[in-house]
Amino acid sequence: MASEVPALSRSGSITRSSVPVSLTYPEYREYLRYDFFYSCAYCTMSEAEAQAIRFTIDHYEPRNARPDLLDEYENLMYSCGECNLRKGDRSPPPKARADGYRFFRPDRDLHEDHFEESRRRLQGKSNVGRYSIEALDLNRLALQRLREIRQRLTECHCLVVEGVLGLRKFPIDRLPPNVRGRALRAINRAGAAGIKIADAIDSLLRNYARRR
Repeated sequence: MASEVPALSRSGSITRSSVPVSLTYPEYREYLRYDFFYSCAYCTMSEAEAQAIRFTIDHYEPRNARPDLLDEYENLMYSCGECNLRKGDRSPPPKARADGYRFFRPDRDLHEDHFEESRRRLQGKSNVGRYSIEALDLNRLALQRLREIRQRLTECHCLVVEGVLGLRKFPIDRLPPNVRGRALRAINRAGAAGIKIADAIDSLLRNYARRR
């Protein structure tokens, strides 16, 4: 049985799986797809949203700069072809990195620490965010359109959820007797469903993001 790299502690937005250490980097593709929620490490576009855009394996530290990390799983990122092409072989020098000029990496960084969204455009909250936005063109038109679609879906979802969970804010004893019992049952069902969804959220996200 091949030895494995233990799972890393969760310090970023994703957690890497334990994987065999004897594979070449193309053989890690399915592990990367799973760990990165079938989504690009840089722009967050999912396979399901990408349509004709292909997904690739990116070397965070470029192969020409760090050939010793060619097959190191921790150096591999799941990336859409657009971001990978823009990133290319860029490797900021040590002094620039010390000042925070490097690419965002979701296995070690939290997205909200480095980016904020305003009117469909990303704004950098740190040098990591600003460098990544500029180098990868994270405000390209296709991504702005994607954010608009996501926002519309989120707003619709919030309206649906608020319709049931909003009952929590209303005094039940003020409802008509024939409605009171149904309201209580609806609240209880919503609460139970919330617990189940929380327990399975990773699985739900992966199923949603995966290319069919």
